[in-house]
Amino acid sequence: MQKTITALTIQKKNPNRVNIFLDGEFSFGLYLINAGHLKVGQTISKETIDSLMKDDQIEDGFQKALKFISYKPRTKFEVVKKLRENDFDEGSISIVMEMLIEKGYVNDSHYAKNWVENRSIYKPRSKKLITWELKNKQISEEIISEVTGDMIPEEKLAMLAAEKYARRLSGIEKEVFFRRLSGYLIRRGFSYSIVNVTVQKIWNNLRQQTHENSNGK
Repeated sequence: MQKTITALTIQKKNPNRVNIFLDGEFSFGLYLINAGHLKVGQTISKETIDSLMKDDQIEDGFQKALKFISYKPRTKFEVVKKLRENDFDEGSISIVMEMLIEKGYVNDSHYAKNWVENRSIYKPRSKKLITWELKNKQISEEIISEVTGDMIPEEKLAMLAAEKYARRLSGIEKEVFFRRLSGYLIRRGFSYSIVNVTVQKIWNNLRQQTHENSNGK
């Protein structure tokens, strides 16, 4: 059954969408990109309406995904999860993800690489913990293996993490220092052997600095 477009009006709350009136009554809304070819007086079939609404759902999913990733980079898994939470069907989600990946807006390889670099520099932790974090974000084993292959050695990462945390522990007894710093490094995923060596090095360095400062006075 054919229906006639009797009015096309821009939505007040969202100027990127158009209200479609069929046979004198409001029928549905579309994004401008999907409504651009429609004209008042044009007749459209139910099949055309269904197709327009399907395309509009895909565009709606795409726009919501763009907004979601605008705040910070996201993984494919995170975007899919967000779209499902917004009740988009699997077919639309699949098409939206293809669009996002094709345009480079979602790239798990780049995400994982940046994650490793930022973690290593600003929040040092073990390769084991970083690997777990990436797996938790559903990054593929292949990508994880690729981005963690050239990581800073564990011993150096442990030292970086320990040096930052040790600044909070100045002036406390050795036993307390060892316990707190060891616990911190273990929570960052480092092995006991690396933790023991690292904590001892940090303690020795601090003692040496204290000694040098005392002699310099």
